Amino acid sequence: MRSANSIQLTWSEPLGQSGGDRIESYELYYNDTHFRQNVRVTVSPTYTTYLLSDLTPATVYHLRLAARTSRGEGPSSDMIQLQTFDYGQQRAYLLIFFSVLAKQRNAYIMFSLHT
Repeated sequence: MRSANSIQLTWSEPLGQSGGDRIESYELYYNDTHFRQNVRVTVSPTYTTYLLSDLTPATVYHLRLAARTSRGEGPSSDMIQLQTFDYGQQRAYLLIFFSVLAKQRNAYIMFSLHT
């Protein structure tokens, strides 16, 4: 869900995880086209959703997601771009998928992020 000042993100747990490495956190990275601030948010592995709030209206945000295990942070997803609405626009539901292929030992895990 998007509004003038928020974006609701939801993703699926990685598939095919093996080797005993459990996810310790998800790392969400984003920045915007106005202030060009790079922000990292650490999300508990028990959650697969996050509300980005206090965003600037009518602004493009660049987002990517990675999973962290005891071996460190895996490769991040492809960067996606989402724009918050201008004030007065109604909330809308938007579904965008992108995948991360993260190598954990000799197994690969894949997950998607959708808004």
